[in-house]
Amino acid sequence: MRRRKLDRQLAAMIILRVLFLVATILPYAVQRSYTLSTLADDDLLERAIIQLIGAITFSLFYLNYAGSFYLFLISSARFRRQAKYVFVNKVWRLYCRKTLRQNQITPITLNPNSEYDWQ
Repeated sequence: MRRRKLDRQLAAMIILRVLFLVATILPYAVQRSYTLSTLADDDLLERAIIQLIGAITFSLFYLNYAGSFYLFLISSARFRRQAKYVFVNKVWRLYCRKTLRQNQITPITLNPNSEYDWQ
């Protein structure tokens, strides 16, 4: 029963991932093919519009890599629990421990025989 639930959860995560992959890569592929087909045009306004659309679709293309984390976070309760455990118990406590160490006061010892002392 538990294994079947995990299989369903994994299948849902994979389907969402594939749909997100298609949704983020398809506009970039269409824009690139359009750009390559109209490469010889000399109209500056059209080139500027193509470059703007290219920048937007390129950003969507790179959203694909970061989107996996958020998709898994949305679609899987088990992944949410694990991410919360890692961020709260591991990362946050390590961060808090480091900030406490950095704020400690330590005495500065001066060597009176140093050649850099001001007289």
